[in-house]
Amino acid sequence: MEWKNLVNEMNKNASQKYDEGVNTVLDRLGLQEKRSTSDVVLPMIGVFGAGIAVGATLGMLFAPKRGDALRHDLRHSIEDLQQRGKVRASEMVEREHANSGESRGSEAETPSAE
Repeated sequence: MEWKNLVNEMNKNASQKYDEGVNTVLDRLGLQEKRSTSDVVLPMIGVFGAGIAVGATLGMLFAPKRGDALRHDLRHSIEDLQQRGKVRASEMVEREHANSGESRGSEAETPSAE
């Protein structure tokens, strides 16, 4: 039993030293462990979104229209988008009501197993 405990203790110490040694060597070489996909993709999405915002802002600043005409066009476009959104939302609600009415009607027609 003493040999078994001694071997297990040596194995545990060796694995701890190996883990510490790998991280130390990587640090000294200026390397790092492999990063997960989310560590790479999420910052890229953030930078992409910031680029879109900056591009849109610069586009508005250097637009060929005067400020009041541009604001009028933007306001009109936003109102149009809101109106289309309301229409689509009401269509979806109507479709949902129609679908729920059909499912209730089919439940009423199905005989119960009594």
